[in-house]
Amino acid sequence: MAGSGDRRAGIGSTVDALHDRAVVRSQLLFVVVVILGTFVLELLVPYLVGEPWMVAGILLAFLTTAASIIVRWHRHPALAVAIIPVLDIVAIGLMRIGAPPIGVGLLWIFPTTWLARSFGTAGAVVAVGLASGFIFVSEVMATVPFGVESLLGAIYLPITLVFIASSAVLTARRDAAQRELLGRKTGQLERALRRARRQEVLIVEVLDSVPFGVLRIDRDGHGTLMNRAYARMFGLERDAPDSARLVEVVDADRRRPLAPDEQPFARAARGEEFQALVWAYDSTGSKRALDVVARRLVGSAGEPDGALVAARDATVEVEAVRGRDDLVLSISHDLRTPMTSVLGYLELSLDDPALPERIRSNLEIAERNGNRVLDLVALVLAGSTEDLLPLAPRRVDLVELVRDAIAGLRPLAAQHQVSVRLEAPERLDIDADPERIRRVLDNLLSNAVKYNRLRGRVDLALSSEGEEAVLVVRDTGVGISVEDQPRVFDRFYRSENARNSAAHGTGLGLGIAREVVERHGGSLELASTPGVGTTVTLRLPLRREEAA
Repeated sequence: MAGSGDRRAGIGSTVDALHDRAVVRSQLLFVVVVILGTFVLELLVPYLVGEPWMVAGILLAFLTTAASIIVRWHRHPALAVAIIPVLDIVAIGLMRIGAPPIGVGLLWIFPTTWLARSFGTAGAVVAVGLASGFIFVSEVMATVPFGVESLLGAIYLPITLVFIASSAVLTARRDAAQRELLGRKTGQLERALRRARRQEVLIVEVLDSVPFGVLRIDRDGHGTLMNRAYARMFGLERDAPDSARLVEVVDADRRRPLAPDEQPFARAARGEEFQALVWAYDSTGSKRALDVVARRLVGSAGEPDGALVAARDATVEVEAVRGRDDLVLSISHDLRTPMTSVLGYLELSLDDPALPERIRSNLEIAERNGNRVLDLVALVLAGSTEDLLPLAPRRVDLVELVRDAIAGLRPLAAQHQVSVRLEAPERLDIDADPERIRRVLDNLLSNAVKYNRLRGRVDLALSSEGEEAVLVVRDTGVGISVEDQPRVFDRFYRSENARNSAAHGTGLGLGIAREVVERHGGSLELASTPGVGTTVTLRLPLRREEAA
């Protein structure tokens, strides 16, 4: 409150000083003309300068000027300022009485304009009336006989002052209207500015209250707004949002520092939209995993208007996933060794011809379940190490791989009474790792059979489109709900229909399949309608430019 009071006091004193200076400037303009006129008279007709009436008028003009400088007009009523132009009219009248033929009356233009502009019609009437009175007095006191020339001067000069005063009044009114309009516009702008500032403060407070980081980049590629969370995550000063361009981050594997043009800030400033996991040092010096999302901003006219970058601390999640994978890998290895030994002894026992049939049957059941456990362990191991094992691509016939996969699934299809049909060319060669692709095909076909309805159907269509081989696997199964479809490729995730079915699974198959396909440069897409069936589309390039 004290600060705003001091500000208002400062503004008030400035306005008062401007008011006083305006009075002085108006009077100085008049007295300068008087001085110049006196100097000219001194050169041309010096005897007129010595006339008593002329001397009195000049002295009054100087005294009035001195008063305008000395007096603090802002301390007096606004009408008090009228004394100065009125005295100027009197001074000009005295000079005209002393020297009527030299046109001193033209100087009445200055005080008349002043009074008319400052006091409107009343000031104009006073100025013209007072000047006309002096014209009449000067003509009466003139030593020259009153004639036609005197009559013209007595008529034209007041008429001229009337027109000048009227013009000044109209100009003053127009200026007042413009000032009023400008004042309204200024008030509107000030209110709009206050609202914008309040909104800006509110936005900043809201952004500072959220746990994720937010950075605003303008259309010129400069950081303009950063919340407290973003500054903390990247170890920056909150009041320097453009310093975000200097942050260096590491890729998701924590191995390779990203190049300058790969940094999140640089990509967002170029107008890219992306989501990426990076590692950066926070304000405490700890390395954090950050999930960074960038989106373009568009102005009201549809033009690019910068970008918005949001960052979320994903360190706990990343470490949890890494810990889970390490645990699964360790347990899988620990289970595989004893299970292999158990299956070996079961096989030796089954080779004994003297083994009773009842015991043989029990051991065969134990062997089948042991092999199933070993397969599950192998699948878990594959899910944990798939991205670490290199591909071994070679030229293979995809049609043959598909036919082999169908042949391997015939017993399972017969058990579920599901028919499998294939539509394919005679041969379709691609560059791929046959073991990995066969594992993908086995997974897609087994899912299509296991989650199908009784006496259902699985249709496979294999073809080439441009530089890609396309395999479409369409079943008539239970389908996948819309809520579950975005997560079917997540590891260890099983949809609700899969959990409620009698088919066993780990939730790893589709996730591993997609990773294998993407490492081959292809894609795996899924579309499903609950109660109707599921369609999986596999795309693989016919040729690889370089082997992985």
